[in-house]
Amino acid sequence: MAARISTQDNSLTEIDIMENEFALNRETGSESPVFIHEGFSVDTALKDIEAMIEANDTPRPNKISAPYEVPQFPIEQIEDKLTFHRHLSVLAVERTSRFEPSETCLDDEDTKGFEVDETDSVPHYQRVFISGEESTRMPVEDISKSSKLLIEALRLREKYMAWAVQSFPSVTARFLREAGMEDPMGQGLRYAGACSDPKSLEDHPIDPPRKEVSPWKTDVPENCGYQFHMLDGVFQIYPNDEAVQRNEPLPYNYPDLSRYIQDMNLLCALIANGPVKSFCYRRLQYLSSKFQLHVLLNEMRELAAQKAVPHRDFYNIRKVDTHIHAASCMNQKHLLRFIKKAVKTQPDEIVCCNKGEKMSLAQVFASMNLTAYDLSVDMLDVHADRNTFHRFDKFNAKYNPVGESRLREAFLKTDNYLNGRYFGHIIKEVMFDLEEGKYQNAELRLSVYGKSADEWDKLARWAVKHNVHSENVRWLIQVPRL
Repeated sequence: MAARISTQDNSLTEIDIMENEFALNRETGSESPVFIHEGFSVDTALKDIEAMIEANDTPRPNKISAPYEVPQFPIEQIEDKLTFHRHLSVLAVERTSRFEPSETCLDDEDTKGFEVDETDSVPHYQRVFISGEESTRMPVEDISKSSKLLIEALRLREKYMAWAVQSFPSVTARFLREAGMEDPMGQGLRYAGACSDPKSLEDHPIDPPRKEVSPWKTDVPENCGYQFHMLDGVFQIYPNDEAVQRNEPLPYNYPDLSRYIQDMNLLCALIANGPVKSFCYRRLQYLSSKFQLHVLLNEMRELAAQKAVPHRDFYNIRKVDTHIHAASCMNQKHLLRFIKKAVKTQPDEIVCCNKGEKMSLAQVFASMNLTAYDLSVDMLDVHADRNTFHRFDKFNAKYNPVGESRLREAFLKTDNYLNGRYFGHIIKEVMFDLEEGKYQNAELRLSVYGKSADEWDKLARWAVKHNVHSENVRWLIQVPRL
């Protein structure tokens, strides 16, 4: 690039300037032109910038490596990332001043004289504050009606949860009190499960010791004299015979049929209300976006706080499987392996009685034209796939291995010809696997249909005889609505 520079003492032509530029390029070995200005040089400026960078102890920017050289960018990025993670981990562990107490259900008056433990803290995350008026693009009348309906729905939820002796969020309850709604539990009463004073590890040990006594031995309390009678489809409890004559049942709150139908109709109308759906949709979108913003701001801090917890990861935290039917607590491979083993080791075992004729396990398989070798996971067909969604008829059919109700009766029933021996054995194998995992727990369900008066006795006899007890399993008895 040629430039015309002139002074009072001397003047240079364009040809002289170009010759000077080419001579400077030959000396530096650069093919790029050098910009000459009075008192300024690009090389001098670059040297000044490099000196400033070194003085500030700032790493120099990487130069693009040639194609035949090993690139250095990924290694340096990994090192920077590891250094950043170590820095955050040190902050999460050492700088306790950056921690703040976690939110509890206690009121301000209850927190007086309450010492907060350091382990009861959460990292001080970056907070998001949105100022100004919130624009919902809805008329004021619709917002007012929607707010009243939502407050009424929250009041109904609080009332029914209080009657069921369940916990309710304290923040929501406080806002309902400020809105003028009465406390369904009365003044001074706490919800079940509400946050109370912190307990020591002795009160709730992490690894409770195993019980040395038999889990089936229990002291049956004496008869307290309580009486119960049904009134309009609801059982009423009376403390004694005199209370029955005076018709003074215990004051347990419950909704009568007319009140329940009225509340249900209100919720159905609220669900179908257009302004309420619009308001809730926009509010949920706003909260979702706000959460995403929180993740963007505090993702690294949450990850560092999670890594700072000692001796805990996904594989050694308690995991609980709830609402597991006992007949489906094992996986397909486990059930297949158990059935094959039973057919090979006990083929002459009488397992069912079909039309007055007793049949052994080998005869049952012979009637199906099957052998233990022919069985496979696909043939059992006990996996609930996508075709069973909202199809409870197909879902219940999956409980029959190979589509045979006789195999279900023999292997997955507590009350059968073998008194549930096979079922008890496979349940104990599942319990053994849970105990080996140590941190896995399950809630297994069994059904009582109400067909006979001795169902509870038979179920209890099966449980005690086969000792289906484990510290990792809790049992739940359900009554189907069929």
